[in-house]
Amino acid sequence: MGEPVKIHDPASQATEKDYDVTDIERLMGKREWTSYDEVITWLEREGDADRRFTPGEVRHMIEDFSRLRDAKRSFIRDPERLCDELKNRR
Repeated sequence: MGEPVKIHDPASQATEKDYDVTDIERLMGKREWTSYDEVITWLEREGDADRRFTPGEVRHMIEDFSRLRDAKRSFIRDPERLCDELKNRR
């Protein structure tokens, strides 16, 4: 017989999990960011190594921050406003 079907697969869940405002608060608290480019570069280089972020959260944040950057949106430092802006642009 084949392998049993997994009902709960934390690995696939981690790649699909989306971020929320607490993740944005944590990210924005890491340093004094000055641009979306800085945030994106950090996420690409170090995001997956940060144990508090899942691969899915990092991927979604990179996509959403890139969209704001590409739209030449003003840089937002407030985590709640930033999260709203990131999520509402999807």
